[in-house]
Amino acid sequence: MSRQLPPLNALRAFEAAARHLSVSQAAAELHVTPAAISHQVKALEEWLGVPLFRRLNRQVLLTDAGQACLKGLRDGFDRIAATIEKVRGRAGEAPLTVSAAPSFAGKWLLPRLERFRNAHPDIEVRIDANPRMSDFERDNVDIGIRYGRGRYPACASIGCWPRTCFPSAARS
Repeated sequence: MSRQLPPLNALRAFEAAARHLSVSQAAAELHVTPAAISHQVKALEEWLGVPLFRRLNRQVLLTDAGQACLKGLRDGFDRIAATIEKVRGRAGEAPLTVSAAPSFAGKWLLPRLERFRNAHPDIEVRIDANPRMSDFERDNVDIGIRYGRGRYPACASIGCWPRTCFPSAARS
């Protein structure tokens, strides 16, 4: 589907001038001259075939068409900005990678992962079920969960469970 749109610069110039009700403030915001803003707005009015501003002495007021256009453009630019922020935020984010022994990952971690995702939908989690101790730099691992005394070179360790552990078995 082909869209028939006026030039984006004309839309940006109009939206800024309409929002500020000032050509000079729009020019300052967009880092162009007031003449450039006036030229872009005039081109947009010609493209649309309707006036968007009533020009008075050193002041501009929106026409009905200008008010309708401003509302639609403001909503559209807000949606574009939100989309761009979302994409920019994700572009720099790598998933949170958790390394754990396969048995622990399968029996304890994975059953709880859905609850974590529901509580934190913006965090992507990757599980690295691996029996060996991770090289955090090389393997791109953020957190490692291991059974042991917590003495791992170049790692900060936090105890998760009491130190007392008892083996148990069923009688046959």
